[in-house]
Amino acid sequence: AKMEDGWTSDPFTLTERDDKLYGRGSTDDKGPALSWLWIVEAHRKLGVDLPVNIKILYEGMEESGSAGMFEAIRDLSKGGQFLNDVDFFCISDNYWLG
Repeated sequence: AKMEDGWTSDPFTLTERDDKLYGRGSTDDKGPALSWLWIVEAHRKLGVDLPVNIKILYEGMEESGSAGMFEAIRDLSKGGQFLNDVDFFCISDNYWLG
């Protein structure tokens, strides 16, 4: 991303303008990734227990096929590993429309 690509602000600096956030990856994937953390933070600040257990696993290879991701999930889901007690996965690689 370069200024000459049509950006009106530095694409690598999150910029608020007209109550909207602009920046490289702000909707795909940084925004969705941060929203999970904001949910946890909001519950903690309000003193409200989360209704589920949450484990967050980020990966940054989605643009090139997520090489190794399925193997990592398989391996980390084995007994005693980080994901062994996870019941559901939510993949946040999407565009948020608003």
